[in-house]
Amino acid sequence: MSEVGSWQPDAPELSDVHRNILGVAIEALDRPQLGLSAVQQGTIRQAVRASAESWTEFSQEQSSETIASWIRALTRAEMVLEGLELGARSPVIALARLLKQRGDYPGDLTAWVKANTDNRFLPYGSLSDRL
Repeated sequence: MSEVGSWQPDAPELSDVHRNILGVAIEALDRPQLGLSAVQQGTIRQAVRASAESWTEFSQEQSSETIASWIRALTRAEMVLEGLELGARSPVIALARLLKQRGDYPGDLTAWVKANTDNRFLPYGSLSDRL
């Protein structure tokens, strides 16, 4: 009897397209679907599948203020865009770690994230990942 496999599409390489879409989302945190077109929503759905390492590398040269804004946009995206139940795979976790490493994690960011998500892993990830 043959085994049935499942196809997992490759996560995209993060690029300026993703930076631009995150910029739109940042400006529209309180708007339906973060003010994103259907195409932009699809692009974000693909981008969030990128590895934590990819998100960290993608963000390295960004200001800490920009990364904090991306955390807010991605937190809201998970709540308002259908099909983005990310759990412990959320890029928010990698971005929060980067800010912590820099010593630039805003004091009010954890409270904001917790108030705007039902993902119990945000912003720090699973306990087993932190041990």
